[in-house]
Amino acid sequence: PWDSAAMLAQQGLLGIPFPEQDGGQGGTLMHAVLAIQEVAQVCPRSADIVQAGNFGPIRTFVEYATPEQKARYLPDLLAGRKLISLGMTEPDAGSAVTDLRTSARREGDHYVINGSKVFSTHSPEAALFLVYVRFGPGVQGIGSVLVDRDTPGFRIGEPSTFMNGERWSQLYLEECRIPCGNLLLGEGGFKKQIAGFNVERLGNASRALALGRYCFHQARNYALIRKQFGRELCEFQGIQWKFADMAMKLEQAQLLLYRAAMEGEHGLPTAQSTAMAKLACNMAGWEVSNEAMQVMGGLGFSQESLVEYCVRRTRGWMIAGGSVEMLKNRIAEGVFERTFSQRPPSAA
Repeated sequence: PWDSAAMLAQQGLLGIPFPEQDGGQGGTLMHAVLAIQEVAQVCPRSADIVQAGNFGPIRTFVEYATPEQKARYLPDLLAGRKLISLGMTEPDAGSAVTDLRTSARREGDHYVINGSKVFSTHSPEAALFLVYVRFGPGVQGIGSVLVDRDTPGFRIGEPSTFMNGERWSQLYLEECRIPCGNLLLGEGGFKKQIAGFNVERLGNASRALALGRYCFHQARNYALIRKQFGRELCEFQGIQWKFADMAMKLEQAQLLLYRAAMEGEHGLPTAQSTAMAKLACNMAGWEVSNEAMQVMGGLGFSQESLVEYCVRRTRGWMIAGGSVEMLKNRIAEGVFERTFSQRPPSAA
């Protein structure tokens, strides 16, 4: 909702961790995490807007954009008037993102882009797209460009809907010509992009945990007043144990999230910390919201409450921004201090 975005921007809740010279608030990642969590306790949907204005592709953009690019795009993005979307996943390149095929070739003062993207959050409404492209072979050949919505050769397909109600459109780039001034990161920029993507995971983690906590409080209040067999639900030991487990999961995940956010106080947090934080928050958010729905029974399952909505939302974040399986792979690499290729061994 654009009216909500404008009001949140007026309150200084977009661009919290960005430098003041870029139009941001000059805060920290921790400030942005706290803002998402506090807003979500009142309105989970509004927390999405706070996330979109502090994490995700806007964070990568602020980290690596030129002064001219920032001057051109940031004022509208930070005022809640426009959205930026990430074009990363392709029909044949999901978790194996380095298999992407969308190509970019230089022709004079322009780059010509060809390829397609799927599952891009906000793509039906976004005005700007941060698109991962291939300039050459291998990981070193991957970089990114900025594509305006009305660029010739750029087409946005019909919207599809995720289980959580969010919409996405397939993106088609067919001889799409963009000026060289829209280059964000050229060849060799992939590792920088992924470093920025690690921060995106904190936004995902913050919302997952916040919605789990929202459901926890809804279910707690319900258990205090709902009576069955002449007793409040909270008096049954089976219900008490559910809440003990939920409280532990939320607090454990919260600590991992805070640790990763604090690492980012003086730079970017490590991939290991963000992977642990996202995995813990994804699992806590999903398990707690799902258990809260069980406690609330028919009311929790009904759209009369927001609990079923939170269940659908948290489930999606276990896939988006790095699936829980890929996060476990990344954590294991940190444990053993070596990489483990998921690809089959090449022929001799």
